[in-house]
Amino acid sequence: MSQCKIFLDNYTGQYLCGSPIQGRVLLNFSSQTPLRVVKVRVICHEHTEWLGTESYYDSEEKTHKSRDVVFKGDSDVFTDGIMLYGDQHSTTALSMGQHIYPFTIRLPQNIPGTYQSEKGSVVYKISAIVDRPMAFDYEDEIVIVVHSPIDLGALGKPELLRPTSYSDEKTLCCWCCAQGPISMDIELPKKIIVPGETVEVQIRVTNMSNSNVEGVKLELKQRITYKAMDPSRDEKLDTHVLVDLSDVGVGAHGENTYAFKVNLPPNVSIPNFAQCRLFKSEYMYKAVAKLPSIHRHLEIKMYPEVGHIAPSQGQPPSYGAAQPPVATAPPEVSGTYSSSNIGWAPPTAPLIDLKEQEASRGYGTNGQFEPPPPSYGSLGV
Repeated sequence: MSQCKIFLDNYTGQYLCGSPIQGRVLLNFSSQTPLRVVKVRVICHEHTEWLGTESYYDSEEKTHKSRDVVFKGDSDVFTDGIMLYGDQHSTTALSMGQHIYPFTIRLPQNIPGTYQSEKGSVVYKISAIVDRPMAFDYEDEIVIVVHSPIDLGALGKPELLRPTSYSDEKTLCCWCCAQGPISMDIELPKKIIVPGETVEVQIRVTNMSNSNVEGVKLELKQRITYKAMDPSRDEKLDTHVLVDLSDVGVGAHGENTYAFKVNLPPNVSIPNFAQCRLFKSEYMYKAVAKLPSIHRHLEIKMYPEVGHIAPSQGQPPSYGAAQPPVATAPPEVSGTYSSSNIGWAPPTAPLIDLKEQEASRGYGTNGQFEPPPPSYGSLGV
């Protein structure tokens, strides 16, 4: 029985963007095999999917209705590959026996990282293909994990490191009488933050009204937008609270200054959607001065850049157990949480036993490749 197998020599559970993928393609043919080409291909594919509703016109009942529909989106972010033997435009043949072809493919730098959530995924696959004319191709495929840290220094925006001020105010009105204004002033030391870092945000609330400010709150939110193209365009937005801080309010004709220490947990999931068409992520600080229920709260929104590597670092950090290799959507947050409540969610699917997988692909218990018995008649190419 003929077969095609692909083996990775330098895979330790994840590849870093820009790193080489090194491996071999092993072919075992039971007879002389006509073919066009033997090739290896790497594909990064993004997929979105969720259940929604769409409106349509029922021509029989002459009325507008709605129905459930599955929205989907699919796109190849990038593909790369090399031909190991043959020519795509002509036919050749390989003799019976075993043929081994080593290969190296280097991943680009500016690529997304592996991502998984209920509404979508970014998946990397590397495939070995024997393109046979007038017959089914021989193929083998491995799903790999790619980690792509976000380097904030690569944005080329030095202004992100400078202090920034924000302010807003509102005047409370009760029937015909206008009260004094309530103002909120914010000092943000810089507009970037990385996991494990603490940023102190200064908020000053001045209350010149006759009402109390019931509380002051600061949140750091992650907003992920998913896009679908079929059967029509649609979008979904997931918002996750990464940091939630709050303090007491300010009485009438009072003033208070707050120093909120925003600590982004070191193991928080920060996905990289570089070059993706179906995913987008952004981050938002939201400062709120809570007012009595008959009034709308005073809010200020700020949009920082969040990544893995701060501009001053220059070198990627060490990606150990604290930095998850696969980015996932953070767990849903309800109620009031502090930054210590946000943790790494374990995968919902069982983990693959890599040793067992390697053994089934021809790797011995010591992790070294063990070729088939000599009776295969290894042939040089």
